Amino acid sequence: MTKKRLILIVTTIIVCIVAWGCARPPSPEMSQVELKVVKVFSARDGDAVFHAYLVTWKEQEVVVNGNLSKRDYQVGDTIPVLVTKVKYPLGKPGSDILDFVVAGTN
Repeated sequence: MTKKRLILIVTTIIVCIVAWGCARPPSPEMSQVELKVVKVFSARDGDAVFHAYLVTWKEQEVVVNGNLSKRDYQVGDTIPVLVTKVKYPLGKPGSDILDFVVAGTN
């Protein structure tokens, strides 16, 4: 192997490592808040169930996915909500993505 070829291989490896590090999406921002249930959405089909909750977050009504929660919350209950904010995929222009899910599985 010639010196020129070795330099080319090493340079290619370095460029790939740097590019891979830059291409990783940023970590999502997460916070947990306690919010009051305004309305309950639910459905049942045999043993399968669906739960979601309307809450007010930062003066906006949002729906919180409750499918992973083992509890059935009612209107007026305060629920733990995990709020996740993710940068728009692959750094393309667009709004960041918000997600709301009941925190924990209690």
